[in-house]
Amino acid sequence: MKQKQQFLQNLRENFCMHKTLNKVMYLKAGTNHFWNKFGNGLLVLFMLSFLTVTSAEAQMHWGLKLGANASTQSGIGNIGDDNALKAGFNAGVIAKYDFNDWMAIKTGIEYQGKGKKFDSKLLDTKIENQLQYLILPVKAEFSASEKAGLKNGNRIFFATGPYFGYLFDAKQTLHGKTGDLTGLNDFDFGWSYELGFEFPVLKSNTLQLSVSYDMGIAEIAGDTGVQNKSASINLGFIF
Repeated sequence: MKQKQQFLQNLRENFCMHKTLNKVMYLKAGTNHFWNKFGNGLLVLFMLSFLTVTSAEAQMHWGLKLGANASTQSGIGNIGDDNALKAGFNAGVIAKYDFNDWMAIKTGIEYQGKGKKFDSKLLDTKIENQLQYLILPVKAEFSASEKAGLKNGNRIFFATGPYFGYLFDAKQTLHGKTGDLTGLNDFDFGWSYELGFEFPVLKSNTLQLSVSYDMGIAEIAGDTGVQNKSASINLGFIF
């Protein structure tokens, strides 16, 4: 009996037992439906706010970003799982609204590849979860230049705030075969931290080189107690 219980627990934690996850999601269907509608509503709300902000063209800047990340899936109390990292990338559009020379709001739309890659001793195989998200970050950015001893328009900045994500594709590779990973929540939510350096290029453009960390708060599926975690290195070009 103990072996059976341990077997079922390991399968749930590793997202290998699709039937079990589907059963959980069936029992939680009403709750997940609410959260999915809530998440989509938040995305629409922030997009409308984002479009409203663009009316102040003089303080609005646009940009592009590209980065490489390492992601995993672990409990809310864990920053990450060093033995289950999956390499990926992120790319997107940046929208930045400057309130003054030291504070701004940064948002946009990003693609982020997340997931987990690990060896399962129980199943004697490598398992890789491949999750594809559209992310809407909303971060307050604080920067300093001359006061931090920097010159020639160089700045150091710190940005933090929530992110809202929508899962549009999920795959799992098991025993060398890749198939759909079902039973996951469509909506993801968490908190993002970013630290970087900004310097001017050309006449009126800037480059941002930063490192960031996204801590998931919403569970990936049902009552698994597992969230997305992702650390990345990013390069942004602001027009």
